[in-house]
Amino acid sequence: MDEQHKKELLARWQAVVPSFQREVEAEISPLKQGKNAVFLYGPRRAGKSTIAQRLVRSKEFRYLNFDDPLLPKDMDSSHIEAFCSDCAKGTYIVLDEIQNVSGWEKWVRHAVDTERFHVLVTGSTSKLLSSEFTTSLAGRGTGFLVLPLSFREFTEHYSKKLGDYLNVGGYPEVIKSGNETGRQKLLESYFELAILKDVAARYAVRDIGSLRSLAIFLLTNPGKTVSLRNMKASLNLSFDALRAYLDYLESAFLHFTVPHFAYSLRKSLELPRKTYAYDLGLQSYVSRSFSPDFGRKAENAVAIELKRRGFEVFYWKGGNGREVDFVARKGAEITPVNVCYSENPPAREADSLVEFAGEHKKIKTPVLLTMKREEKTENWRGLEIKERNIEKWLLEKIKGLPPLGLKT
Repeated sequence: MDEQHKKELLARWQAVVPSFQREVEAEISPLKQGKNAVFLYGPRRAGKSTIAQRLVRSKEFRYLNFDDPLLPKDMDSSHIEAFCSDCAKGTYIVLDEIQNVSGWEKWVRHAVDTERFHVLVTGSTSKLLSSEFTTSLAGRGTGFLVLPLSFREFTEHYSKKLGDYLNVGGYPEVIKSGNETGRQKLLESYFELAILKDVAARYAVRDIGSLRSLAIFLLTNPGKTVSLRNMKASLNLSFDALRAYLDYLESAFLHFTVPHFAYSLRKSLELPRKTYAYDLGLQSYVSRSFSPDFGRKAENAVAIELKRRGFEVFYWKGGNGREVDFVARKGAEITPVNVCYSENPPAREADSLVEFAGEHKKIKTPVLLTMKREEKTENWRGLEIKERNIEKWLLEKIKGLPPLGLKT
């Protein structure tokens, strides 16, 4: 790479893009001066790049955008070094969309080991930046999941109505867009970029039509179990291809799956999984449903928030068909949660929690999230159940968050 081209690219990248201040910044900020690398992973356009730039803008930093179309397709660690060779020791290096660079792990590890630079890394693939990053850096990295705006953040920048959040979602640029047409265009581009660049190009998928159809099916049916047999019949794909495509779409943060709760890992893996969208606006855009189905959307919003709060998320279905929407686990603590987008939830919502509690003794107080404004603890067939308002629960702060069901 010649020096002139390098200078032009650096000048093109160095402008800090104005953005919303995000809650996760308070958690990341104390670590940015440490000896370990900080990596931000999550959906494309969720705000990782601007968060990274905001965190270092008061320091000497260099921002490198490895998603820039003017860069060569086959990049390796030598390209990182070419951009950083003239940086002073202690400079903050932001490596954006690092999954596009082969061998980047060794460069980052060396920069951290020698205390040459402070390094912040972003990427839009869950596999690369959650488990593999930590392993490759031998414990020299700290990761943060960056999702689109939470309902708390949404109410600060757009609307205080839950219904608006369930339709618009949390992508920052979508929220800032002044009209519905602009929002739809942005969501269309996000979906197509994820399909074409984050999945098809990365995993060499040729049958893009079937891949897109599968993504549409998943986003149209949040909270429903995924049946490989039914999808195989409708998409005319092999079981192996279906499993691979599901995995690819999840690694690109288009959807995530929730397994059935069981103390046996083998049993949990054998049973069907439920699927949810990572963003409600994208779900609304892609969905082929003719009904707004706010019940499903509210359930999806709770699923996203549980992941944001660091819970392992499962669902449970009893032998008689009763179902618990979520079994939220942190360490040894297990909390069953049901969601009902109504002020008058049917008895089956509480009955399901009672049945689950009868089979699993060591659990936290079950939670029933509804649209009731009044919050209380009620005894239902001998079981104490905390009735919480969905909006109030979604508005709770993440930092220092108490266990589920307790108010801040």
